[in-house]
Amino acid sequence: LMDYIYTAFHQAHLDGTPVLNAMWYKYPQDPSTFPIDLQFFFGDSILISPVTEENSTSVSAYFPKDVFYDFLTLKPFLGQGKTVLINNVNFTSLPVHIRGGAVLPLREKGTMTTTDLRGTDFEIVVAPDAHGQASGSLYADDGISITPGTTTQVKFSFKQGTLTAQGSFGYPLGVEVARVRFLGVDRAPHSVKVNGKAAESRSFVFDSSAGVLDVTIHMP
Repeated sequence: LMDYIYTAFHQAHLDGTPVLNAMWYKYPQDPSTFPIDLQFFFGDSILISPVTEENSTSVSAYFPKDVFYDFLTLKPFLGQGKTVLINNVNFTSLPVHIRGGAVLPLREKGTMTTTDLRGTDFEIVVAPDAHGQASGSLYADDGISITPGTTTQVKFSFKQGTLTAQGSFGYPLGVEVARVRFLGVDRAPHSVKVNGKAAESRSFVFDSSAGVLDVTIHMP
C-alpha cells in the first residue's frame, strides 16, 4: 500500500483531503456511522476495522450499504447497513476491506524496505462499485527531494469493462505493471484486449471462487 498511501499524502498536501477518514466522512447520509470512532478509512478506499479488545479473535464491524472486498481474499461483500461479527481474526492481522469503486496501484509483492519496494513491479487492482465503475490515482516522485524536479501522475478509470490509465509520466519509475486484477467478476471472459489487441488466452486467469480475473500484461 506504500504508493497508495504516498498518493494520499500528496493529495492532502494539495487540497487538505484527509489521509485518515472517519466513516461518517465517507457516508454522511448514514446516521449509523456518526458514533463510530474505531473503524476508519485509510485514504479514500481502504476500510480498517481494528481489533481493540485484548486477546480477542473477533471484531464487530459496521458495513454501510455498499460493495466491499476483503483485502486478502479479494472476495466481494455487500454491506447491509448492519454490524457484522468477523470471527477467526488471528493475532497478527486485522480485517481490511476495499471500498467498491476504487482502482488501487499496489506492488506485486511486499518487501522489507522502501528502496526494494520501489524496484518491484506494480499490480493494479480494480474493485468496481455496484454500478461496475471504479477510479483511482497514482502520484510518484523520487521520494527524497522536497521539491521534486519531475513527477508521474496517473488517473485510472474503469467503466463498461474497460480500464484506462492517463496522465503525465515525467518521473521514470523503472518498473512494469505486471498484471491487472479485476474483482467482482461474475464469469470468465471469452477474450481480453490490451491496448486494443487481443491478449493470449494464457495471459488471463479467472478464479471463480473469489470472482477475480487476473490479466498478465508486463507493460512499463
